Formats: sequence, C-alpha cells, structure tokens
Amino acid sequence: MNLRNVDLNLLTIFDAIMTERSITRAAQKIGMSQPAMSIALDRFRHIAGDRLFARTGQGMKPTPRALELANPIRRALSIVSSAIEHRTEFDATKSKRSFNLALSDYGELLLVPQIAKLLEQAASSVHIKTTSALGLNIERELHFENIDIYLWLIPIESEMVRSVQIGTVQEVCLVRKEHPEISDHITLEKYAKMKHVVLELAGAYGPPLIDRKLWRKKLTRQRTMTVSSLSQMPRIVGMTDMVATLPKPMAQAYAAAHDLKIVPAPVHIELPVFMMWNKRMDQDLGHTWLRESIINIHDKIALKNSA
Repeated sequence: MNLRNVDLNLLTIFDAIMTERSITRAAQKIGMSQPAMSIALDRFRHIAGDRLFARTGQGMKPTPRALELANPIRRALSIVSSAIEHRTEFDATKSKRSFNLALSDYGELLLVPQIAKLLEQAASSVHIKTTSALGLNIERELHFENIDIYLWLIPIESEMVRSVQIGTVQEVCLVRKEHPEISDHITLEKYAKMKHVVLELAGAYGPPLIDRKLWRKKLTRQRTMTVSSLSQMPRIVGMTDMVATLPKPMAQAYAAAHDLKIVPAPVHIELPVFMMWNKRMDQDLGHTWLRESIINIHDKIALKNSA
C-alpha cells in the first residue's frame, strides 16, 4: 500500500463502515451522501488491494483483510485526533474508544466487573470487548492490534510484545461446606488421595506446577474430572466430595456465590500474573489509561485477598 495515495478521509470512511456495517448509516454518521461514500470506498479498495466488504442480507460483511486493518486504522485515527487536539491525558468521560481484552476465567470473573464499575462511575462511553484467549494466536493478534491487552501466567517472549508482571496470586482449595473429610485444613497425604476436579487448557504444555511439586514428594493427585474452564468447578465441587485447587480471589467469589468452603492448599503455589500489549502502544494515552486502570484494580483485589 502506497501511503502517498491514502487520504485520511478514506480511513475515516473505512472505520465508519466497519462500525456501522452499512454504507447508508456510515454516510449519515460522517455527513456524506451515499454515492460519495461508495466512491470513496472503491478508492480505498483499490489502494488496499482487497474488496474489504461484501454485501449480505445482514449488511456489509468485512473480509479477513478488512478485519486485519480495522484496529490499526482505528488506533491511527485516535492518535492523529489526540495530536491535533494537543491532549496530554486521556479523558475516559469523553472518549468513545473501544478496547479489546483477551482474558482467562481469572480476568473475566475478577477484572471485567470492576472495569465496568469504573466506566459507569465515570459516565464513560469507552467500550470494552472481551474474548477468550483459547485458540488464539495471541502474538499475531497483538501484532495486528486486534487485541489491546492480554493477561496470563506466562509472559510472551517477543521483541514486539511488552510483558509486565502486575502481581501474583496464591492457590487455595475449594470444597463443599458439608464435606465429610475436610474441616479447616487438608494434609498433604489426604490431598493426594482425594478426588480432584482439574483444569486442563487446550494446547497447554506440561503438567501443572502443583503436580510437579507432588511428584517430588512421590505423591500423585487422583484426577477424577478434567474441565476446560475454572467456572465449571464450583458446581461440581458443590455436588460432590471432590476438591478444586484454584486462585484465591476466584475461590472467594465462587465460595460466596455457591456456599462453598475455602481451605488452604497443603502445597504452596503462588502464580505470577502478566499483562501484555504491543510495544507500539507504550505512549498511547488511552492505552496507558487502560493499563493503569487494570493495575489499580488488580492491586485492590490483591490487597483484599491478602487479609
């Protein structure tokens, strides 16, 4: 693509069609006539070397190439707008920016509600979209800026990706309150003999840390049930004598919602939590606001669960 041929208005038009999925609505949003909008789209199609959109009964469906371009173009428009307006900080009360977060169960359960609360209190029009990280090529999605923030236990080793540890999380055990064998603690030997519901992620490499620690003591967990999401654990635990081992903040949320009991794990497990993003976003004001907001929320969760 020759940038000398790219009119900034074409990027604005592309972004409007991506948002509205309709040439008519996009034209109304920008204040152009529909024929002028169609001509401008044809120009950008020629520059991009792709049809970009296909007409369907549900509106304008973006091609894979259009989906690749969408977030980088939106980001570029935001940066240009900020530069022109001489902004020195991001104003969440006025912004209509959209951010995409790739999260695990941990982030979905604990961070997203707090982000929603923060936006509501600020009467903000910022839009947050979450997606599961499972099955995604995260490094590629970060590269194309389809994902703004990725949270996980393992940092991505890449020159393009910034990985920052924002905290740690301790694992505890979760059982039903009327468990016939467990009161307020579990011995290591009893823990190994109990029936366990265990998380296993698709594509995960190697055994969990807790199993490796048990092996060093010549012990093995009895894996009675394997699930693909931590959110499946509380109902299983509540209806059986199984035990689940999971991060303490999640266990506390599940225990309160499902009337379960938390017991310290007999093996000390403390997992790191990393936040990752494309390094190109380091100086982006909106992205900086989002990162700082997530760190502040995570700090409050950690403080609450340290008690």
